[in-house]
Amino acid sequence: MRARNPGVSACRRLRARRTASVVAGVLLACAWQASSAAALTPPAACGGTTQITDAAGDGHHANTDIRAGWFTLASGRLQAVIGVSTASWRPAHDDSAAAGYAMAFTLGGQVRYVRLQTSPDGGAAFDHGTWTPAGGFASVGSTTGTLSPTGPDGWVAIDVPTDIGAVSGATLSTPFVLTYDGQEASGEPHWVDRAPGGTTPTDAAVGADYTVLPCAPGPLAPVGPTGPGSGASAGVVTGVSLVAPQRITGSRTVTVRGGITPAVAGVEVTVTKVTPSRTVVRTITTGDGGAFALRTPIGERLTLRATAGGVGSQTLPVDVRARVRIAVRRTRSGGAVITGRVSPNLPGRVLWLRTDAVSPSATTRPRRGAFTLRLRHPSKGRYQALFIPSKERAERALSNTGIIK
Repeated sequence: MRARNPGVSACRRLRARRTASVVAGVLLACAWQASSAAALTPPAACGGTTQITDAAGDGHHANTDIRAGWFTLASGRLQAVIGVSTASWRPAHDDSAAAGYAMAFTLGGQVRYVRLQTSPDGGAAFDHGTWTPAGGFASVGSTTGTLSPTGPDGWVAIDVPTDIGAVSGATLSTPFVLTYDGQEASGEPHWVDRAPGGTTPTDAAVGADYTVLPCAPGPLAPVGPTGPGSGASAGVVTGVSLVAPQRITGSRTVTVRGGITPAVAGVEVTVTKVTPSRTVVRTITTGDGGAFALRTPIGERLTLRATAGGVGSQTLPVDVRARVRIAVRRTRSGGAVITGRVSPNLPGRVLWLRTDAVSPSATTRPRRGAFTLRLRHPSKGRYQALFIPSKERAERALSNTGIIK
C-alpha cells in the first residue's frame, strides 16, 4: 500500500481555497519534501552543537515552545532547524488563522528569515524574506521544508535559499527564532516564544553565529602574524561556543568556558559581560584545542557573549538570586535589634515581615551589604527579612527565620 502524506493534500486544499492562513494576506507556496513519510530525526547539528538553546516551557503553547535552533548542511543543502516541545502542526487557538515558526538571521546587512506557517486544516507553508521590528515579516518568495511526525520533541527543517547570499563561506550572524499563534486586534502577531530570550521580538539575546562550511573543518591557513604575544587570529574562525552557570545565589566568582572552531591556539577571544549598570569587556587567548576559560565575578543579573574573528557565541543569561542572613538580639529595655547582610551588595529595600502577616512591620535599606533594624516594642513571633533589589538586578529573597520571644 502506498503511504499517503497528509501535508501534501492539506497544501493542495490550501492553494485551492486561498484561505487566510498566511498573515499579511499573501498566499505562500506549500512545499513538502518528496518523501511520502515524515522523517523521524532532524538533520544533525554540526558536532551536536546548536546555535540556539532555549528554556523549556517559557512559550505558553507546547507546539510553539522553542527548545533549540540550528543551521546544518547534513542533508547536503543549508537548512534551518527549529526544535519545539511538541509537534502539533496546527494553531493552538481555535480562532487563529496561522501559527508561525521563523528562524531570523543577519546576512548582507539585513535581517532575513525562513519560516513555516501552519493552518487549522493542517496546511504547511514555507517562505523566506526580510524582517524588521517595525515592519515585521516581508515575504519575498517560497521555500521548502520537512516536518517531524506529531508527538513530543518536534522539529521543522526549512531550506535556506542560496540566492540570498547564504553560500559557502557566508556567515549567518545573530540568529534568533520567533513563534506566534494568531494575531492581536492590531494585526501584530500573538507572540508565543523567542529563542534565545523571552517571548517578544524586543529581547536582545541572540544565538551563535554560523559560517556556511562543511561540518568540523580542519585548521585553515593563518591570516596575519601569529605567535606568542601577536594577538592575531591563528586561523579563520567559523564558530564560537560559550558555557556559563545559568543561575547563582549571592555574589560569586565563576569560571566561564568556551572554544572556537577550528580548534586552534593563539586566537584572541573577547568576552563581553553586560549588566544593568555597566558593560565589561575582557580579552583572552585560546589555548590548546581552541579552548578558553575566564574567571569573572558576578554580582547581578547579566548576559555574556564571546566573539573571535568576527564570529560570536550565543548570548547567555546568568540569573542571580539574592541571599539574606539575619540575627535577632533582644535588648534590656524590651526592644529588639535585627542585624543582617545581603548578597549581592546591591541597592534595594529590606522588609521585616512576620511570617503570618502580609504587611511589613518595618523597612530599611542596606548599605554596603549590611542593614540594622531597631524595634522598640516588637510583637512576639517568627519573622523574616525580604530583600528586594532595585531595578530587578537580582531576584528577591527571604532570609532565615528570626524569633522574637
